[in-house]
Amino acid sequence: MKIKTPITEMLKIDLPIIAAPMFLVSYPELVVAVSEAGGIGCFPSLNYRTPEQLKDGLQEIRSKTKKPIGVNIILHKDHNPNWAKQFEVVMEMKVELIITSLGTPRTIAKEIKANGSHLFCDVTTLKHANIVAKSGADALITVAQGAGGHAGNITPFALIPYLKKETGLPVIAAGAISGGAQMAAALSLGADAVYVGTKFIATNESRAQNEYKQMLIDSAPEEIVYTEKISGIPANWLEKSVNKSPDILQDGPKKIAAGHSGGEHAIEQEYKRWKDIWSAGQGVAQIENVRPAKEVIDEMVKEYLEIVNRLPR
Repeated sequence: MKIKTPITEMLKIDLPIIAAPMFLVSYPELVVAVSEAGGIGCFPSLNYRTPEQLKDGLQEIRSKTKKPIGVNIILHKDHNPNWAKQFEVVMEMKVELIITSLGTPRTIAKEIKANGSHLFCDVTTLKHANIVAKSGADALITVAQGAGGHAGNITPFALIPYLKKETGLPVIAAGAISGGAQMAAALSLGADAVYVGTKFIATNESRAQNEYKQMLIDSAPEEIVYTEKISGIPANWLEKSVNKSPDILQDGPKKIAAGHSGGEHAIEQEYKRWKDIWSAGQGVAQIENVRPAKEVIDEMVKEYLEIVNRLPR
């Protein structure tokens, strides 16, 4: 099955489904499963503590699939002091899709294009969308209200057509995309692909803890907390997870110490910190069990086609 859009043509994939790169969740197993199922699997470079480990992870993925993959690089030095070295590795490994967030990619956009790769950027507002568009982004990931992790607060019904019209770039819809119904709605709004995160946490290939996966099943969309107090940037979190560590809201965000000998220790602390505080989007409403990633994709496509075919004409 193929669903053709400007994004599938650009990335040379069969389906307009991008697995969002998730910290401590997306590793080779999930990346490979999604890419082999027709979408494109992605992971954050920060899942690997060193550039050498990042290269090992990419080599493992390349040994298991020849399909396109993506890597997210956070460009903010306080959150990712090693981003420049990580970028060198993904360029060396010819990663097809680079997703940047928390920064402007103007210094690396030309190198990405020259390498034959594509540049997508997370955005939540028109201001940031215009900045990355001028920097050379190939497409925008419109992170709307209800998305897991760092999210905006504009409804996708406004954000998707707004940013597409104003920038003229292809857009990828992010925010509570949990099935074929949401995919059909997103594409009807003008999106060229969908960005799926929370739904893929509840898969066999996800490295999320079993308690995390069960919490997704047990949580309702009303139990998603949107706050900047945990990471310093507005984001969505599982309320049950936050309630296990109530002090985190009082302590406030802790930044990685960059640019000095304590950097690696600070990063290690960051890994420990996020093992107990769990992110999720309002798409938990459609999570009922843990399944293989391929089943999630197959069902999404089946539901999408059924909905499109029965819409009034």
